[in-house]
Amino acid sequence: MAPGSKRAEEKTKHLHRLLSILRSLDNRERINPGSLATKFNTSTRTIQRDIQVLNSSGFAIVFDKERNMYMFANPDYTLRDLNLTNDELMALIMGGQIARNLGAPFEKAFKTLLKKARRDTDYLTRERAKTLGKESRFLVHIDPLENFEKIEKQYRAIDEAMTKGLKLEITYHAMKSDEITTRLIAPYGLIFNYGLWYVIGYCYMRKTIRVFALDCIKKFRLTTKPYTVPQDFSMEKYFEPGWSMIRYGKPVEVVLEFSKEYARWIKRRKWHPTQRIEEKEDGSIIFSVTVEGTRELKWWTYHWIPYCKVIKPPELREEVKKEIKALARVYGMKVGE
Repeated sequence: MAPGSKRAEEKTKHLHRLLSILRSLDNRERINPGSLATKFNTSTRTIQRDIQVLNSSGFAIVFDKERNMYMFANPDYTLRDLNLTNDELMALIMGGQIARNLGAPFEKAFKTLLKKARRDTDYLTRERAKTLGKESRFLVHIDPLENFEKIEKQYRAIDEAMTKGLKLEITYHAMKSDEITTRLIAPYGLIFNYGLWYVIGYCYMRKTIRVFALDCIKKFRLTTKPYTVPQDFSMEKYFEPGWSMIRYGKPVEVVLEFSKEYARWIKRRKWHPTQRIEEKEDGSIIFSVTVEGTRELKWWTYHWIPYCKVIKPPELREEVKKEIKALARVYGMKVGE
């Protein structure tokens, strides 16, 4: 069994043990370290650590020495009072839709979690969960990942590297340059975006933080070289200066003009933390953002053509003009200056 699969199995067993202990307490069963250790084929010390975990999670559990049993500190406390509301159940169901798009292992894990949630709640909650699941009143759409098995080994290797704090050697086939390089990386985290999995980490070849697509990692090897993630590193903060996932260069202000036909579409949501919108008398708007790298933002503007015009920077404006002319030639059209 692969190390990643073994860890996942151990985590699942641990979660099952904690839930089982809570059910026994809720059913007022007579349980103690010895009986639980026998039931789960483990040590009494492990059971005692489990009780500590449950206590730190908010379940007040005490040991009655006279009766030689664990019990809730509050005799009237019951898990049945924690029945899930419709909103909480829908959050579970929507979580399942997201898990399905992330890949088969995540969908399987969610089904197991949902099964446990149904088993560990009362009858009315279980029936509501079944009803809401059938009605499918909500749909959460993200780009789905096809054939997770093609990148599963890479995913497991990165997960193992992060768990053990060991650097990973990868052979990477870059999409843009078509260059194949061998790099040493310290993985900081995994990202799912645009229907693909990525790893972000420090690249010792480039001597900076880089993002790598898992499907472009052709070979990998776990090293024995340790690393630590900087305490001030945050994936959210790292990607914030870019438009989505690509960051390069110095911050640049991009100013776009949207015609009145689509101005309301732009105003209805927050596209970027730095966005500023100026409304004009004719109904059009001026949309301004500050980003590190304009490539992804440029792709986004093409979604709104011909209702979006690049005002500045001039380099981006010229780049867009060249690409639009190239597109016209593809369709056999002539475009003047």
